[in-house]
Amino acid sequence: MADQSQDMRILVVGAGPTGLMMASELLRHGVKCRIIDKSAQPSDKTKALALHSRTLEIFENTGIVAEILERGAHCHGASLYHKGQRIAHIVVDEVDSPYPMIIMLPQPETEEILHKHLQKLGGQVEREVELVNVKENGEGVTAVLRQKDGKEETCKYDWIVGCDGAHSTVRKALNLAFDGAPYEELFTLADAKVTGGLAQDEVSTHFNEDGVLVFFPYRDGRFRVTADVSPDETSDPTPTEAEFQRLLDKRGPGGLKIEDIRWSGNFRIHRRSVKTYRKGNVFLCGDAAHIHSPVGGQGMNTGLQDAYNLAWKLALVVKGAAGPSLLDSYNEERHPIGQNVLKGTDIATRVATLRHPLAKKIRNHVMAFLSEQEVIQHRLNKVGTMIAVNYRHSPIVGESREFPDMQIKASPDSERPNLPAWMEFGQGPLPGDRAPDTVLTTKEGTSTRLFLALRGTAHNLLLFDGKPTEAGYRNFEEISQSAAKVYGDLIKMHMIVAGDKAPALNNFIGDVWLDEDLSAHRKYAATAESLYLIRPDGYIGFRSQPAKLKYVLDHLNMILAAQLVSI
Repeated sequence: MADQSQDMRILVVGAGPTGLMMASELLRHGVKCRIIDKSAQPSDKTKALALHSRTLEIFENTGIVAEILERGAHCHGASLYHKGQRIAHIVVDEVDSPYPMIIMLPQPETEEILHKHLQKLGGQVEREVELVNVKENGEGVTAVLRQKDGKEETCKYDWIVGCDGAHSTVRKALNLAFDGAPYEELFTLADAKVTGGLAQDEVSTHFNEDGVLVFFPYRDGRFRVTADVSPDETSDPTPTEAEFQRLLDKRGPGGLKIEDIRWSGNFRIHRRSVKTYRKGNVFLCGDAAHIHSPVGGQGMNTGLQDAYNLAWKLALVVKGAAGPSLLDSYNEERHPIGQNVLKGTDIATRVATLRHPLAKKIRNHVMAFLSEQEVIQHRLNKVGTMIAVNYRHSPIVGESREFPDMQIKASPDSERPNLPAWMEFGQGPLPGDRAPDTVLTTKEGTSTRLFLALRGTAHNLLLFDGKPTEAGYRNFEEISQSAAKVYGDLIKMHMIVAGDKAPALNNFIGDVWLDEDLSAHRKYAATAESLYLIRPDGYIGFRSQPAKLKYVLDHLNMILAAQLVSI
């Protein structure tokens, strides 16, 4: 039996997008891992296409977003048609993100970028290595691996992460039920060139008496074409150009021609999920834990975000910078997200594939009405781009808010919020929410964005002064010194000053940013002194008003191991 060395204590099974993200994130956080895949080569099938705003933000933090943007097609929304008439139009351009778009990029190219990123970090996929069995004993995990030549090796790991897809060997070895069922409908797809006037920058969905036809643009006049079909509409496991042309003529807007099909097939979709994403020292991510309808393009994004959530926690535990209990939050945070995706895509699929004429008529009227409502459009954008994903009910997020000074006008030398400031803070970003981006200015006058200031693997403490007072700045200095002394490189401090002039500081440990137009203070509802702790995955772990050392240290002590000056 081979024992893995202390610097290789984690096994990642599966080198699709989720596994590559998991392995590269562990390496970025300073933890080595082994990643294996039973296939000889990555798949060349287009598979998943859509990369949503939240995933693009994650890619920015990891350092690969530029290549994703360069290679992918920029999609700005979706239109829904019935008999050639547009009944709904959804635009994502105004979503509150530095990336208000959907990037359409074939999965093999996303995997290629992730693999190149993994290699730059010092990792390498071991191919034609198959996981045969997993045994979890509460203290570690034993894995039986089969090499290309048929030889088996038995290895011990502290942790195993199963990113090995819908037919996960890891999940099966743990005897975890994959509850759910297939949809009754049969679907067909083709990746092909389509000419005839389709929009190149939005998804086009055409409802017809016989079913639905969807076009996903992804570059050079090529589209993913998908439709629900009856068995008599397609007779071949790999449908031909002629079969798809008949579908386009029957259901499309007219005048479309399909050619140069590079991949086609018929498939049934499933909705399935495990009841827990963790069993002892083994975790499941992505399709190994949940599969659902491809409507909305949520699948690959959800898997990538599973890995992004788990990696920083697992890295802290492996380093001894956090207790093992932190890992409980992975299931507690991500399982509800997976369930919401299952429910949402299930409803969308059933609505899209309605057969009864009256039900379809009602659907079309409702869609037309809702798409015209600004509040509904805004909500759809946040959900669809995954900006709305939050962990508000997580056990590792929290806040502390003191009762306000009941005077409407705050005392000039007090950092305690008055009633209006206290009420406004209550409407700001909540613990567990994605931290919003905003514009900041350096002391030298250079403009930047908050997301760029937060890049890295540490927690980030945002200290908003609300209004300038000497007592407030001395308090921020004390907070920064104490946090640095106790947690070292695990946390970075940022003072955000209301105005265009930096205060005189002698003992502040961290960066000082100017908020000249107060946009950052408004976005974080910090009209009085406030504090936000941003987790390594970009979500708000804790907030308080006013900013007090005890509050943030109490929270950090729940998450991190103290007395680690450097890691």
